[in-house]
Amino acid sequence: MKKGFTLMELLVYMAIVGIIVVVAGQAFTNSTKFRVRTQNMLDAAQVAENAAMNFKADVSQMGAKSSREQGDAVGGASYGDLFSEVYKDVYMDPDNPTVTSRDSSSFELITTDNGSDSLFIRYVRYDDDGHYAAVEESHWYVEGDILKRACRTVAGDKEHSFCSEEDREEAKKNAVNIATGVREFKVIPARPHTILNDTILLFPPNAKDLEDTANLRFRLAPRKGDGFVNLGVSNTLGEIGAAGTGQKLGGALGPFFSNFNNDTEELFETDQRKVNQVIAIGNVNADPEDNWSNLCRSQSGNYGGHLHLEKNTEYELSFSMPLPSSASDRSLLFVPGKDHMSVGFRNFFTGNPPKKGTIQLIDDFMFFPPLDVNRGDGRRTMRFTVSENIDSVCIAFTFACYSPLVSQGMLTIDSLILRKLPYMDADRFEDVYIPQIADKKNIKALMLKLTVIKSGETGVDSLVIPIPSNGPRD
Repeated sequence: MKKGFTLMELLVYMAIVGIIVVVAGQAFTNSTKFRVRTQNMLDAAQVAENAAMNFKADVSQMGAKSSREQGDAVGGASYGDLFSEVYKDVYMDPDNPTVTSRDSSSFELITTDNGSDSLFIRYVRYDDDGHYAAVEESHWYVEGDILKRACRTVAGDKEHSFCSEEDREEAKKNAVNIATGVREFKVIPARPHTILNDTILLFPPNAKDLEDTANLRFRLAPRKGDGFVNLGVSNTLGEIGAAGTGQKLGGALGPFFSNFNNDTEELFETDQRKVNQVIAIGNVNADPEDNWSNLCRSQSGNYGGHLHLEKNTEYELSFSMPLPSSASDRSLLFVPGKDHMSVGFRNFFTGNPPKKGTIQLIDDFMFFPPLDVNRGDGRRTMRFTVSENIDSVCIAFTFACYSPLVSQGMLTIDSLILRKLPYMDADRFEDVYIPQIADKKNIKALMLKLTVIKSGETGVDSLVIPIPSNGPRD
């Protein structure tokens, strides 16, 4: 007798298989949709992230720190003039005759009719040798749903600039598409800090403030021994070992040590090289042979140079360098990148920069002397914070001469000041904040909010970009 399925069993089987196929098909369809949606979400997020990173790389270049360059065989003496005048172009409107309209910031932010922001930023372009070449302006804006970047040359040499156009509207014709599907492009400036306490003058140690001219006197004591050499130092009246509002170094007083051997016209061997260093102390006249370390650590009558630097506190170290009195002063032969001038701090026990273990807590700041009898004077200003409390240090100037004749020159360090700056609260980002023109130069960060839609899915990126070189002009 043959066995088989009954019609009813076959129908039940077919119904079960049908249900399984429908369920499996729906699961496959849902899985495919989920995979596609996930991929679109990842793609949208990637587009937003890439655009935000490009924006950050561009905006972080904003502004320029003041400097001057000496001429060389490639660029000529005009390099110095070009770079020293750069603030007129890298800032938006620094010389407006109406003070309230004077804009010493490097950006312009406009909210457009479509609700997106339009941001112009200015920065300095350098040539292959590291010299100033041009001031460029980039423009980030949304057209339709496309985020674009245009750029133009504001001033300088177009041959070394990436932006050929000079006019904003012409530059937009050659704009680059950064991202499509942009739903939101919002740039929010950080509201400037609120000052919570007063500036405190730390050096010269006996001066109460910058108006206390009678106590703004100081002295530079030469350091010698262990690779350091004696250096002629006087006050601006020519009095050896005397304090004053300024100090002269080198020249007829006793030249800087030179690491260039004029007989062989080569540098001395490494073990023969020496540096010149002077330590800043307060308003005290003393024997020029007094030990610098003892003078530095002295707190008698607040005339020593002993300093304490506090963790996470902002300081400002500044001094002036007057022009040389003669065009034949050999300090004008200083060669950037070869000769060395710097200011920093030295521990009066060890003579070394302050350290925690093997980690140096603060580096020296390099600076240049005047370019000639007409250019390059003015104030050198350095701002810094330290990551740890630093004790037992004094201000130190270091000079190392490697070109043939510069060691025979004379320099003047005038109006040396160290200030503890006011404590300020943190940056605050507020969606409704619209800075006044006078406040723009004090803005030190921008926040970007970027939303991108791709195939119906949303990618969002938000980041904060520091802009420390945005104003004020020096």
